[in-house]
Amino acid sequence: MGEGRSEADAEDTRRNSRKINAEGSGWVTTKQAAKALGVTPRTVQSYIKRGILDGKTQGEGVKLAWLVSIDSLNSLRAQRLAEADYAETFRGDSPESGAEGFAEVVRNLYERLADEAARASAAEVRLELTEKAESTIREERDRFREERDRLRAELESERSKGFWSRLFGG
Repeated sequence: MGEGRSEADAEDTRRNSRKINAEGSGWVTTKQAAKALGVTPRTVQSYIKRGILDGKTQGEGVKLAWLVSIDSLNSLRAQRLAEADYAETFRGDSPESGAEGFAEVVRNLYERLADEAARASAAEVRLELTEKAESTIREERDRFREERDRLRAELESERSKGFWSRLFGG
């Protein structure tokens, strides 16, 4: 009976995801995302806060609601399906097939880790460049402020001179 229920849940999830994909919108509610993933809306919000899903808020106060990016939703679903496929490899008949499946999982995890390390490195480089640009902009701002203050002082000194002194350079 439990197996039939999980097949029914899987079919509901597929039906909901087709419905979401057919809408063509870039964002769905947490309730719709929860149905597509087979979890609760609270779990979807947790995924957003942990960075697993991309989300944004809509509305204010009591009417504040989270929207979930369909791209990140589809990405998470694909990742879950891939992980389910890996789990199936561990259910092989022989210990050798389990070891091969485990080795494949480790290789894939290593590749994902390498990809994430590369992304983190790229983000670190972007951060350093941003910090350098920010400091350069601050220095330039300070230089312009000094120039502005100098020009204001010069203008005030010219204004404080009498008309004839300004006219004849006195």
